[in-house]
Amino acid sequence: MTAGASLEPLPPRSRGPFRRTGYVLGVTAFGAGIPTPLYAVYEARYGFGAGVLGLVFAAYTIGVLATMLVVAPMSDTIGRKPVLYLGMGLTAASGVAFLLANEPAGLAVARIVSGLAVGATTSTATAAMARLEPNLDPHHVARVSVASNFGGVAAGILLSGAFVAFLPDPTVLVFLVLIGTSLVGMVAVAATPETCEVGGSGRIRRLRVPAGIRVPFAIAALALAACYAIYGFFGALAPTFVRVGLGLGGAIPSAIVVATMFGSAALVQLGLGQLRDRRALLLGFPLLVIGLSVLALALITDSLPIIVAAAVLLGIAVGCAYMGSITLIDRVSPDVSRGEILSAFYLVGYLALAVPTIGVAFAAGPFGLGAAAAAFGITLGIFAVAGGVATLRTPTPAGGGGRRRSAP
Repeated sequence: MTAGASLEPLPPRSRGPFRRTGYVLGVTAFGAGIPTPLYAVYEARYGFGAGVLGLVFAAYTIGVLATMLVVAPMSDTIGRKPVLYLGMGLTAASGVAFLLANEPAGLAVARIVSGLAVGATTSTATAAMARLEPNLDPHHVARVSVASNFGGVAAGILLSGAFVAFLPDPTVLVFLVLIGTSLVGMVAVAATPETCEVGGSGRIRRLRVPAGIRVPFAIAALALAACYAIYGFFGALAPTFVRVGLGLGGAIPSAIVVATMFGSAALVQLGLGQLRDRRALLLGFPLLVIGLSVLALALITDSLPIIVAAAVLLGIAVGCAYMGSITLIDRVSPDVSRGEILSAFYLVGYLALAVPTIGVAFAAGPFGLGAAAAAFGITLGIFAVAGGVATLRTPTPAGGGGRRRSAP
């Protein structure tokens, strides 16, 4: 096979390798979600405020960007299995780093390692799943990818919150679970075939988006950026609002509210059998605006039922927009550069994730939580409207009209 040639489908046509790769993606997301309910524990233990918490999250973003820029694009040449092994190893190492952390600097190091794991795994696992799906159906790949990603985060938040509420040493036990699931992930990678031709130099590759797909890439990346910005915005805002605004202490209420959004994004994939590509984006963008409006109402009224409703609406919106964007990217990306293109795609998302999370943490102090949330919410709403208009005015690219790829 010559370089640049399209890869042939992988025999055998079993779903096992596809599911194992989805598990690997889910484990990394699970590890990313675990610290959310623990931040209140760490704040009480070490006495730091929202600004330090913002810096800890910034450390996570640095880790993501480092491997997203350097390691993940190399999966197209050195193979996806080595990068997934690295991702599982880094996920386990992040658990060890959290176990050893005894000050804010240690937490920052642990979050960097967690970010390195996410950056190495996310685009690489998604690219591998696109080749391992038995029917090469990009819509099914997108649905499982979204479910693994957001379902993993929701599971990490809920389990961590339950450990804080009901078990001793929650900052120890939950990371032992993460280390164990990561080791299982390494076994899953070992049992999965390689999905790309190996033989490149292994040099660091510059992220490039081919000229012919830049318009659909821009639309898909804008949708992903909106999803990840809301992910960060809600994850930064909701726990503080539940504890301070609603006066509900303990880890469980905050964990349930945050996990509701991520869980809704995962569960909505069960109902998206016929909603694909452009149609998913055209539904997702308006729902993002509606969900943000309901969230604003919850902040004004200090209402728990309304913020739960906002979490459900935002989760459904994110699930639609995220799935539509991944399907679109998968359909227009050449096989030989899929990992590189997905790395650029997720890079946009994680940059968007960092801004509202860090911004809300820092702005809540001088301006108040309500003002900071309103400013970021309005900004996100404008981006969602722009994304909807751009999608409406752009024809569906070739291969992106919701048609299933022909089975071999």
